[in-house]
Amino acid sequence: MSPIQPLRLLVPINYPNCSPILLDKFPVEVSKEYEDLSTKAKSRFSVSLRSLSQPMSLKDIAKTWDVCARAVICEYAQQSGGGTFSSKYGSWENCSTAA
Repeated sequence: MSPIQPLRLLVPINYPNCSPILLDKFPVEVSKEYEDLSTKAKSRFSVSLRSLSQPMSLKDIAKTWDVCARAVICEYAQQSGGGTFSSKYGSWENCSTAA
């Protein structure tokens, strides 16, 4: 099971003239650990949606959800002692220009 539950949308028949409708129910079987990450991602997503122009496009909604979900996963990984290579060791260096 994914640590963050997928975003569920209903695309109306008159899309793109109106925005897709967010269906924000979580399945009953979601564990508390995962539900917390989903709730954090959803909260961040809700705030981010306010900056999108109306009607919202599926592309903009998907990009916004991706950014929010990735941020929550990165925060969780760093709090758990992990993180990305770059967050632990710095960024990659271009060897052809470094020599």
